[in-house]
Amino acid sequence: MLIIAFCLLLAFWLRDYMSLRMSPPSRAARRSWIYGAAILLTAVLLSTMAVRIGLPDFAKLIQSPRILFPLIALHIAASVLYIWIRQTQNYNWMWAMALLPAPIVWLLLLETTFLAGDGSDAVTPQLAFFTVAVLWAASMIFVIWRARDHQMPIDDLDFVVLVGGWSHWLALCALPLAFSIG
Repeated sequence: MLIIAFCLLLAFWLRDYMSLRMSPPSRAARRSWIYGAAILLTAVLLSTMAVRIGLPDFAKLIQSPRILFPLIALHIAASVLYIWIRQTQNYNWMWAMALLPAPIVWLLLLETTFLAGDGSDAVTPQLAFFTVAVLWAASMIFVIWRARDHQMPIDDLDFVVLVGGWSHWLALCALPLAFSIG
């Protein structure tokens, strides 16, 4: 399960990296800061909810149909948006597609699946969750900042859109496996 989770998170990281790289070089660094802030804000909001509700109850809530089905619908809608972007070749908004849905949501889902039933204290999972969120955001900002002066080749634009769309389907395919093991 950890290998599948790692591959899924790697796919999201590459999707986000390539989507942010599609920005004009003058805007890519600023958009990566916005992306990093969105990841950290999402982590704070979800962690606050998990602490307020309690990790076991939050795991049940996030795995319930009223949360899970809209999240799945969001992935399907995002895939449709990728198809629209590819058909219209309107690549200006690809950077925003990196935020749909923020991968930190999937990290939390994975965390609650594994840690809800083990009786661990709430501090360790929360610390691990924030550590990964900060590393995720910082690595994206750093890598985009390093490549800020290089424009992505025109030939790669359609490939990036294709990878972005497929990453959402990969996440949907991994969900049943995550819940069958968790």
